[in-house]
Amino acid sequence: MFFACVLIPMFLASALSAQVEPGTYVFGIEYEGTVCGYAEFTVSNVEKDGVPYTLLKHEVLLMRAALGSEFTTTLDLTYQIDPQSGQFTYHDSLIDSGEVKMGSKVVVEGNEVFLSSTLDDKETVVELSKGVILENTLFFPHIVRDLVAGGMEKVTYDILEVREWEIQKTTCTKVGAETLELAGRTFDTIIVDRMSLATGIKVKVWVDVKTGIVVQANLPNGMVSRLADPSVKKKVQLVNVDSTILTKTNVKIADIHGITYMEVKAVMEPSGLRITPEGLNVPGQRFEGTVKENLIEGVFEIEHPHYDGKGAPPFPPSFEDETLKEFLEPEEFIESDDPMLVKKARKIADGSKDSWEAAVRLSQWVAENIAYEIPGGMTARNTYDLRKGECGAHSILLAGFCRAMGIPARVVWGCMYVPNMGGAFGQHAWTEIWMGEAGWIPVDSTAFEAGFVDSGHIRIGIYESMTTAINTKSMEILNHRIGAGPGVGADTAAAEKYEAYVGDYFAEGNLTIPALVRNGGLCIDVRGQIIPMKDPDEKGKWICKLTSRLYLVFATNEEGAVTEMRIHEIIQMNRKSDPEEIPEGVPAEIIPFLGSYLLPQAKAEFTVLWDDGRMAVDNPFEEGVVHFDPPDEEGWRLDEHGRHSISFQMDDNGKPIALLLNTANTCTRK
Repeated sequence: MFFACVLIPMFLASALSAQVEPGTYVFGIEYEGTVCGYAEFTVSNVEKDGVPYTLLKHEVLLMRAALGSEFTTTLDLTYQIDPQSGQFTYHDSLIDSGEVKMGSKVVVEGNEVFLSSTLDDKETVVELSKGVILENTLFFPHIVRDLVAGGMEKVTYDILEVREWEIQKTTCTKVGAETLELAGRTFDTIIVDRMSLATGIKVKVWVDVKTGIVVQANLPNGMVSRLADPSVKKKVQLVNVDSTILTKTNVKIADIHGITYMEVKAVMEPSGLRITPEGLNVPGQRFEGTVKENLIEGVFEIEHPHYDGKGAPPFPPSFEDETLKEFLEPEEFIESDDPMLVKKARKIADGSKDSWEAAVRLSQWVAENIAYEIPGGMTARNTYDLRKGECGAHSILLAGFCRAMGIPARVVWGCMYVPNMGGAFGQHAWTEIWMGEAGWIPVDSTAFEAGFVDSGHIRIGIYESMTTAINTKSMEILNHRIGAGPGVGADTAAAEKYEAYVGDYFAEGNLTIPALVRNGGLCIDVRGQIIPMKDPDEKGKWICKLTSRLYLVFATNEEGAVTEMRIHEIIQMNRKSDPEEIPEGVPAEIIPFLGSYLLPQAKAEFTVLWDDGRMAVDNPFEEGVVHFDPPDEEGWRLDEHGRHSISFQMDDNGKPIALLLNTANTCTRK
């Protein structure tokens, strides 16, 4: 349903409370035919201090999985509605996705609305003009008034969008009528297409003509909400929503960082920003095609140049251009004035010769220290504290760091080519940093492109709304280049260089993992997904180009021939709790590490303890406790079986905030 609240105009006073009977209304939320959540509304007549009002409570539960992560989201909304005026006088909300929580409050006083958020201590005041509507999430009497009783076919409303904290225009168009049988009841409905002219969000709703209740809605993320029997709450199960994030394409590319040119025929319908053809033509990107009500159909040519830092502003910088002001100031999700973020950014950037070097240092820190995990940290400070988040969280934190140092930065969004599914385009966010005469320079810390973005990035616009979604329909690569020329030529030139490592390697479970050359570099093929590797560092690690938490180590025999390939993956488990008590005899330097650490993908807890004079881990996937050696010079502790290692990620005060598990899978060469 809509995460907005509704102010009903004065002349709708009696219709609101009389038409919606007190009681409980339950909706099932489906994705591709599977119930993945529910929404429960409770309407009651209440009296407080002798004043009657209608109380509307709305609770939502959603269970989803995306890109290997599982997350449950709950939403609680409350409305207090004056039955005489038809206006709500109070509204609050709380979104909870585990470690990410966000609440807001709305209070109406006369012609002013006071909005506040749990993310900061600021209050926004919005003045209400005549006719402004603040919608609740259950009943829309204004639609019945205009499109049913009034006989209108289309109407545009001024609606206060609480999440955006501004009044936006939304067009409602009557597209049909239908009788629905839902929850053992019959409803005569009108079908209405709703579109926000500010964000491009489109929702189709079925509105009961008697009560104004929205009994069914097709949401832009592919989900359907419809009135149901309360038993639907017992049918909720986890669903994978990768298809809302990824769209498979026709070309498999290994060296993503090496993409220097791409031509893509695209059909997409983004939301979160009103799209224009002019807005899609920016430095490094050309678009030819049509944009109609945010439906994009056409061809993108992408060729993002790599900035070399020439003419970069000094550091620390001093920008006086008023047009840059909004990209230097803190905002709700980018708390660039937070003392902790300012202190850390200053430490990272200290000594930089110019603003470009400072920006790249900040970007590199985010890339190397913030793990990728859905859902994200939401805000810059929360992402910094959790040390994890998705692309939006990475980009928001980097923007916060840059602004803290006086460097203008903004978050942009669109999609990028990824190796998933044998080649796909995924919804994505990255950061643009202002470099004076060179203009806005894009960088992508999530993709380990600390000083550039590859030309698989298609930019849609500047991030403005939590409702942002790319909604790709089809993506066809017409042409692309790797480096200075075609990938095949690069493969031929590199064949001799990597000849000693190329071949088939066999892992447990009869899995064959080929090592091969693609786009001029060594890659491994894991179940059809091509993973590109950098050349080995001084310690013999072939680090993945897409993440530093995956790397290879090759072993050789006495003759120098490669016999094994060890695939290392570093898994982050955030600290969940301290131990209930500290056993006697634990060394003081070990005590801070004791406690439980959560692996959310497997819904499992790992407990660090002191056993038999050594640090140990109670691994739920192993029998018994596994002991670990003292740390090496890099802080890694090898287990007693010589298979895995652990280390700890520390906060700025030296306290462990995450357990890092380095798993090694040995693959034998044929």
